[in-house]
Amino acid sequence: MKILHVFRHPPDGVTRELATILSRDREAAEFNLFQEPVDYDRLLELIINHDQVVSWW
Repeated sequence: MKILHVFRHPPDGVTRELATILSRDREAAEFNLFQEPVDYDRLLELIINHDQVVSWW
């Protein structure tokens, strides 16, 4: 199972730990919305190619 983490803000320690726990035994990727410029085409491609998407707001 592939999981994608989408971060709106830079993750703090707790968020990073939770993302690590959710990613255990899975292929994981991250996408940062807080880094300009945002490549929305790439984000859409990642969403389509992953089984699960977690948005960290």
